[in-house]
Amino acid sequence: MRNRFKTIVSVIMLSVMVFALIFTSNSATATVSAAKDNVVIVLDPGHGGTGDRNLGAQYNGISEKEITLQVANYLKSYLDNFDNVTVYMTRTTDTVVSLEDRVKYAKSVNADFMYSIHFNASVEHDLCGSEVWVSAYDSYYENGYEFACAEVEELSNLGLYIRGIKTRLGSKGDYYGIIRHARNYGVNAVIIEHCYLDHPADLAWLRSQEDPYKTLAVADATAIAKYFGLKSTKLGLDYSTYKNVDIPTPTTVMANDLTAPTVCTLNSASKNSSTGDITANITASDPDSPIIYYRYSFDGGTNWSFVVAWDRTKTTDTVVIKDPTNKATSLTIQVYNQYDLKTTSNTISIK
Repeated sequence: MRNRFKTIVSVIMLSVMVFALIFTSNSATATVSAAKDNVVIVLDPGHGGTGDRNLGAQYNGISEKEITLQVANYLKSYLDNFDNVTVYMTRTTDTVVSLEDRVKYAKSVNADFMYSIHFNASVEHDLCGSEVWVSAYDSYYENGYEFACAEVEELSNLGLYIRGIKTRLGSKGDYYGIIRHARNYGVNAVIIEHCYLDHPADLAWLRSQEDPYKTLAVADATAIAKYFGLKSTKLGLDYSTYKNVDIPTPTTVMANDLTAPTVCTLNSASKNSSTGDITANITASDPDSPIIYYRYSFDGGTNWSFVVAWDRTKTTDTVVIKDPTNKATSLTIQVYNQYDLKTTSNTISIK
């Protein structure tokens, strides 16, 4: 499984190089901290306070507003071990802080970077994995994406599925308020969505860890330390030679994909009558963003399975699908792109 995650990260890195072709060749800038004697980091534990909007995701006995603070506390404690780093937090208790006030605080302490800590949930409870949201604009995209490459590598090493490094636009520019305000105030910022609280795969990962929030915090801190080339005399760590992925400053707005996958074709499906396993051959593609999941239905699309990771190195793949009843006679496939837009295949009889 871990080799698969390493493959996913390799594909993300390959995508980075492809994206670079649309940028100017001489517009790259150095990592934000290049010449600084002291790096200032602001950690932003998402949500906080009372009221539905401030709670964040609430599933399976887990409260997002509580665990974002746990991760941030662990993260600060770990980063404090590094040399020449000052770490602040936008909240240290269960209180309401507006998005703009969080950014104003980061600006007031001259933050080099602001990291907004979050967990996820989906309307249909069908999504799983980790993602990083970055600004769609100029150097804020560049710096955000370079950090995000280090972050998704660390999260994939933990065994979490990587959904991608993403932008989203709204009527005011960047859709997410923390990223939009940060750009307006001249602060680099990203949102780290660690995993989903409402999906059994991510829930199983959380429950498999002795202290999942500390584990995630160390991964975040390692990505931050790598991005800034930090050293820790206390821990005996030195990331000063780490090379960030080089993303030139874009000359256009890096808009999110708004269209569903263009191809989703179920080519064949055959069953092993003794085991009930169905071998299916699927072709799926999207010119604008990767295919990241597929799911299947045995009743023409009325009921669907949980999502399954798609091999992003392939356009056509052969997969094995379990039929616990051994009674399925037809199969339909649905694929998701990186922005969770879906396309449904043809329905075919299982031979």
